[in-house]
Amino acid sequence: MTVREPKTIIRNLFNKYAKMKDNVVYAEKLFVINTVINYVFRDSDQKPVNKSELMYYGEVIDRYLKNQLDIRWEADKLVISEFQYNGKNTGE
Repeated sequence: MTVREPKTIIRNLFNKYAKMKDNVVYAEKLFVINTVINYVFRDSDQKPVNKSELMYYGEVIDRYLKNQLDIRWEADKLVISEFQYNGKNTGE
């Protein structure tokens, strides 16, 4: 697996998921995704990125984009919650 730079990941996601209308960019989920990617790469200049952690968060981001998960930050902790098929939150 090739580990890409965070900027490349965000740029690719932006190109795929951001929408423009009347010179306004709509990318509601990309802000949260950007914080997750920055979290995963937080020490990458000092040590290599843990590939299993990268794969895990890649799956989390994918499921977030498919509206299967909710991602939010609470007290500097990343909270990931699953949704049931009826759209209700099942918890963490």
